[in-house]
Amino acid sequence: MIYQFKVTLKDIGIPVWRRLQVDSEATFEEFHYILMAAFDWMGYSLYEFDIRKTRGKRLNGTRIGPKEGTPMTESNPLLLMLRQRLANPEDYDLPRYLIDKNEKLSDWFKQEKDRALFTYDFRDDWEHEIVLEKILNPDPNVQYPLCTKAKNDAPYEDGRRDLMTSQLDLTNPNGKEIV
Repeated sequence: MIYQFKVTLKDIGIPVWRRLQVDSEATFEEFHYILMAAFDWMGYSLYEFDIRKTRGKRLNGTRIGPKEGTPMTESNPLLLMLRQRLANPEDYDLPRYLIDKNEKLSDWFKQEKDRALFTYDFRDDWEHEIVLEKILNPDPNVQYPLCTKAKNDAPYEDGRRDLMTSQLDLTNPNGKEIV
């Protein structure tokens, strides 16, 4: 199946979004790279997906990201202390952290309107609202992933400060140019 997502970059002052069609069997690691290409970023910073809604039900505390550099990996001292001495992390309402290479989009996006929050670059804190708009049959004449529509330019990867000081103009009336 093909998932059609609307991915909106949040809190930057103007609408910046992409409509993407992605194979439902793609991993979250692959989806991360698709998002980097869609927003014209290099992908050298850490990231995570926070699953907000699956199977039409709200979900709290499930995060998916790379094994290296994640806050809740096995090497995290707080997590180790909780596991060894006190109790399970779940007892402390800590998020469940899953590795992006092991999780497929189809594991979590089950129906239309399921959603996640994608955070990229924890310093600039680029947050993207991801909403599953449609579940489509694949077109044998199309190579996926595919960006079908876009609104405005994304800020450059390390541009949060310039964005906040109004030194960036992201307005782009020609969405076809972005796609």
